[in-house]
Amino acid sequence: MGENQKGSNGRRRAAFGAARVTLLAIFAVSRIAYYAAGLRFDDSPIRADWQIIDPVLMRTDLARSLWYLHMQPPGFNAWIGLCVKLFPYRYGTVLWAQQIVMGAIAALCLLELLRWFRAPSLWALALAALFVVSPACVLFEDKATYEYCNLFLVLTAAVALTRFCDTLQKRWSLAFFGSLLLLAMIRNSFHLVYLIAVGGAVWWLFPKGRKATLVGLVPLLAVTAGLYVKNLILFGQFTPSTWTGMQTGFVTSYQLTAQEADDLVREGLAHPVARISPFSDLREYDAYIRRPARTGIPVLDEERTSTGYANYNNLAYLQVHKLYLANAWKLWRRRPVVAVRALARAWFSYFLPAEDLPYGFRERRAILEPWVRGFDAIVFGQLRHVTDRGELYALLQSKGWAGVVWYTGAFLIVLIPAVTIWCAMQILVDRYRKRWTREQLAVLGFMLFTIVFLALLYNTLATSENNRTRFPVDPYFVVLLGVMVFGRRPKYSSATAPSGRGPEARETAARPCERVKK
Repeated sequence: MGENQKGSNGRRRAAFGAARVTLLAIFAVSRIAYYAAGLRFDDSPIRADWQIIDPVLMRTDLARSLWYLHMQPPGFNAWIGLCVKLFPYRYGTVLWAQQIVMGAIAALCLLELLRWFRAPSLWALALAALFVVSPACVLFEDKATYEYCNLFLVLTAAVALTRFCDTLQKRWSLAFFGSLLLLAMIRNSFHLVYLIAVGGAVWWLFPKGRKATLVGLVPLLAVTAGLYVKNLILFGQFTPSTWTGMQTGFVTSYQLTAQEADDLVREGLAHPVARISPFSDLREYDAYIRRPARTGIPVLDEERTSTGYANYNNLAYLQVHKLYLANAWKLWRRRPVVAVRALARAWFSYFLPAEDLPYGFRERRAILEPWVRGFDAIVFGQLRHVTDRGELYALLQSKGWAGVVWYTGAFLIVLIPAVTIWCAMQILVDRYRKRWTREQLAVLGFMLFTIVFLALLYNTLATSENNRTRFPVDPYFVVLLGVMVFGRRPKYSSATAPSGRGPEARETAARPCERVKK
């Protein structure tokens, strides 16, 4: 390596070191400013959200409740439950502190991903800082829901994958697949199919690292499959969450008008459950289900939690899920128009700014309303706004996309498909693929697959909060935008490999994908 190259690498490292310090300073100042504006951590989901078990059971029967939890994977409830059990009077403060730490680490991970793709330090800092100070990032950080955990783990997984690609070391395999394991234990959308596909791709792309790959992949698949098998044995369903059945009601019968539902039920084309909104009180379904015998296990028996909300882990809901799923199959076959309506609403919601939710942030967002409106208008292109999601859907139905484009993220409608298509072209088109090392293509492929898999899954099974479910992968869109606009393609030599560590990284840097010289 020549002196000029050494000097250039040294200056680049110094620049990114300064960028890290600056980004942490921006993070700290922004959190102080938001706090001064009146934003406080919201721990109400622990008492009110559908996904959370009864706080009393967290204190008195946590381990057994987690074992018999079928409505959700156990990871998030385990984390929340331990905080409630260990800090019964200060769990909100403890969770807030943990989320702040996760936010700071996530900010550095986002900057590191941009650096790994050789984005100039100034532009990498600007993009990471813009995301860190965004209203969505702070509002999710200050609420006890699993979106922020998912964002943190999605970023740590990508950074760990860059390290593994460069070094092929077992510790980075464990870090990468460990992040995916935690994701699978928190959200059922990180399905076993997704995990097998990702693990298989890494194993195939890096033959010299296959032993190291298996060190992380085997525990991931064993634990995840164990959860599926446990639910199969206890509840008769090979799944991490039994909610899928009732969730299909949102994209089928819930899209019907009351008159349409009555007509379909009268004609025998739909079950009477089509008249009931999904996730209604258990008593609404009493005419169509048989209440199971009590088990003596509170998390399966109680109809309502100690805080007065429905317990969706009650065993009787398993019958309700089956009714909605059977109904969904009928409606998809005989009234496909309901699927079209659901998809239109789903993709419309997907392009909204992440904090624009029909509920959850309304009161806390009001504290920051001028800032939120200005940020969303300038960054996302949301120039018009309505507070009621039903009014928004009515506008969509009457005016079409052209009439409501400024009510959603107009810039997101352009940028999200643009960066997604650009990333796909880099991977799939030979003349673009030659520009990248195998390591970079692997990380680009992982980000792209995660984005597409989750988008298709969420937009098939949900309609109203798809921008919320998009939020954890928003940093990937930031990275892809930064790489597309500002990323520097490496010169193919060992001196300028992404990190220059490990035999696979050096070999591939000299012969990117073995196609440069033939």
